[in-house]
Amino acid sequence: MDEVNSAYLKEKNKQKIRKSFLHGEFPAVILKDFFSKEFYVEWQKKASSLNFKRDAVILHHSYALSNIKLASPELLNFLSFVTKKKIDELNFTACLLAWKDYQILNDKYLEKTGVDVIIDLTDEWNAEWGGAVTFTDGKGTVYPISAEGNALVIVERKKGLQKYIQYLNHYGKDRKRIFLIGSI
Repeated sequence: MDEVNSAYLKEKNKQKIRKSFLHGEFPAVILKDFFSKEFYVEWQKKASSLNFKRDAVILHHSYALSNIKLASPELLNFLSFVTKKKIDELNFTACLLAWKDYQILNDKYLEKTGVDVIIDLTDEWNAEWGGAVTFTDGKGTVYPISAEGNALVIVERKKGLQKYIQYLNHYGKDRKRIFLIGSI
């Protein structure tokens, strides 16, 4: 079964994505319809069946988490090419967001520099419900990452760049959002 959408594996497109990631104003790329439909649906099912555990630290976050390893040689090779980093394996934290979940910025929980890889597994998410992953440089510049199923987001967290998750409000009361996040 094909894993990655073949359009993203063409050499010309990979070169454009790498250039955009390495030399863009905001060191990130958002790739829509990244996985083949079959592979995406398979991972939606796997993620939905995980044993999520609630995790809450009031001054930092509230959501449910689980761990998952995405064994995809095509994805690892693609990420290695785009980031210019050798990636042999990548473990993900699966985040399940529901009403009242969030992650806020807190100086006690600063992340080290690195690369975040986010795989969105939720279809038909309305931005009005909240739950957006947003990166900020601490100087007033924000980079919201819109929720869209079957999207791959690669973000280089340079010094000072941190992320938070917008509060999931009452409009999304009966909805759940699942995404995977891994760090290189």
